[in-house]
Amino acid sequence: MAGGLAIVLSGGGAKGAFQVGVLDELITRRGVEVDIFAGVSTGAIQALGGAQGDIPGLMAAWLALRGNDDVYRGRPLGIIGGLLGANSIYDTRPIRARIKAFADEAKLRASGKKLLLGVVSLTSGEFRSIHEDTPNIADWVYASSAMPVFFPPLLTRDAQGREEQWVDGGVRNVTPLDAALEWNPRAVLVVAASPINPSPTPARLYDDLVAVALRSVGILQSEIVSNDTANADLINDLIAARETQAVALARAGVPPARAAAILAPLDRALSTYRFAPIRILAPTKEVAETLEFDPANIRRGIDLGRKAVRDAWAMLTPILMP
Repeated sequence: MAGGLAIVLSGGGAKGAFQVGVLDELITRRGVEVDIFAGVSTGAIQALGGAQGDIPGLMAAWLALRGNDDVYRGRPLGIIGGLLGANSIYDTRPIRARIKAFADEAKLRASGKKLLLGVVSLTSGEFRSIHEDTPNIADWVYASSAMPVFFPPLLTRDAQGREEQWVDGGVRNVTPLDAALEWNPRAVLVVAASPINPSPTPARLYDDLVAVALRSVGILQSEIVSNDTANADLINDLIAARETQAVALARAGVPPARAAAILAPLDRALSTYRFAPIRILAPTKEVAETLEFDPANIRRGIDLGRKAVRDAWAMLTPILMP
């Protein structure tokens, strides 16, 4: 497992259709071998499909959606219900049933793939990675997708009967790079569900509380993904610069022991970081809002994902092919 290729899948709700197209083009159509799938929120669903070796099933599940009611349903009192004690605006029994029908623990354990799902405890604020051998994996995939306020948390009880609530891993980690890097992959492909640093364009107005909140979440997710990937790129650049400096010292005739002493402070600092070549794929434009599961937009998102792989193939090949 260590030394393999990792794919990291960010959150973004319905925007995850782009990720489905990327995985389909990479794995189903081009035969790329992926060893580690890390995901949060909608990315957790795509990570499950990849880790259990069922991209066709993942594709079919997305294409079967006919609208929002196939994912969630409004509660009778909506936001008012939340003020009166409900733990979410929406009823998520439809998506929980679909995840349960799609998850196949036997396939998952037989695949030899590593699965890393990000969830957050409302009790402690802890971010936890759920692995492929965790029982009731469908519940944990749902938990990783459970956007606070909009979707109800997953409630668990431990052996002592203590209750804990779990929600969307994107609350703390929209792009779970750290979880993937802990497995020492040879390379990482980050697949974002939303454009990174999108250009501002005239768009619709958001004229009700839910729409404003969802749009705000989308903007926040995009910013965190941008920051996460920028930090990873910075570390990679520093390590590459260190190698360039080492070559320059050797060419200048600096003895190896002296060169090592010069580079030692930098090496000590870099030793605290994990390194892997990282590439990023992201859509060039938004095709859906976070909780708008329109079939036409889902198809457009999938097509954009496939096209993104085709357009970036020359850039991706050095890390995808060992």
